[in-house]
Amino acid sequence: MASKSSPAITLYRGWNTPNQYVWSPFVTKVEFRLRTSNMSYTCGVGGPRSGPRGKIPYLEITRPGSASELLSDSTLILKTLCERAIVRDVNAGLEGIKTGQDLAVRALLEDRLYFLQGRERWVQNYYTMRDHALWSIPYPMRVLIGLLAFRANVNKFYEQGAGRFSDAETRALIKDVWAGVSGLLEESRRKAHGGECFWVLGGKEPTEADATVFGFVVSNLVCDAAPETRGLLKEDFGVCVEYAERVHRAWFPDYEMWR
Repeated sequence: MASKSSPAITLYRGWNTPNQYVWSPFVTKVEFRLRTSNMSYTCGVGGPRSGPRGKIPYLEITRPGSASELLSDSTLILKTLCERAIVRDVNAGLEGIKTGQDLAVRALLEDRLYFLQGRERWVQNYYTMRDHALWSIPYPMRVLIGLLAFRANVNKFYEQGAGRFSDAETRALIKDVWAGVSGLLEESRRKAHGGECFWVLGGKEPTEADATVFGFVVSNLVCDAAPETRGLLKEDFGVCVEYAERVHRAWFPDYEMWR
């Protein structure tokens, strides 16, 4: 647990859902790192419009006698917390190829899969995603804001490149990503004993890649706007679900598990 000198941390997750995972993989990514570092924190609601960079998660650090400080962007949040020794720098011991593998896994999910799966959420299951993402905005204003969000996301996906693929091509690309992650996890699971956690790079401790992988697996398992990906994980990539279940039991026993 955190020491008496540790700062008070509030993680703003965007939804008022205590003891539940949220649909953002980046929120769960930060929670994973806080919990595996035994760092206490409080969950706040907040929202993209309240965050320093206009997105979630963002984090507030408060120390007695000092002004509170807001941090945003999951990667930069964790980088700052590591630099200040608030959470463990789990990648400090990585060398050579492991450093590159860790970064590659994170980039594969955060810079590629994120945009590919965004189409499933914001285009194919728009109404479900709109009502969940914009839950705090009263209807009918939600209809107008939702249309603006829809157009912005469609443009974003197109400019990034993910929006230029057909639905069938997108599904195949998403499956390729999870096949790669699954291969790493299957190799790691063979080294695990009993029901203990196993990690993406096959080591005895998690790395930053695990925070990202866990965040993305859980995000898709709990997201009602991602039924295809949820089914894909459960039917074709069960090792990813098992990986998340073991982490859940070890580090998130107070949270509801996905169905």
